[in-house]
Amino acid sequence: MAMATSGGSSAPSADGTTRGQTFPELLACSKTIVEGTLKDVRSAGKSHVRVTMSVDQWLKPRTGLDTATSDLADPTERDPEEAYGQGDRVLMVIPSNADQIATAASPSRGRKSQRRETGSSARCQA
Repeated sequence: MAMATSGGSSAPSADGTTRGQTFPELLACSKTIVEGTLKDVRSAGKSHVRVTMSVDQWLKPRTGLDTATSDLADPTERDPEEAYGQGDRVLMVIPSNADQIATAASPSRGRKSQRRETGSSARCQA
């Protein structure tokens, strides 16, 4: 399965330029990484969605339940094509900061596979 990397952010680096998290930083700063199928996606209030997944493999943490539910920042606030879809098989990287958009990679859907973190910097944000 292909994995998307984090895009840029508006947070300045030490040299005054902007840069997003690198792939290793994205993984290190994530609270959850799971592979599975999206079973349900519904609104969870302003700018958030509640996603329920049937989990095939837990990567971070190493173990968990067969079903996982997370409240996530709604990616459609930035781009309607980025909507999570019921039945999509994804590798989901969920950031520690609930206001950042999760990175979801899916070879089965024709949508964009790269998700940009909104308001993220190279450091982890809780």
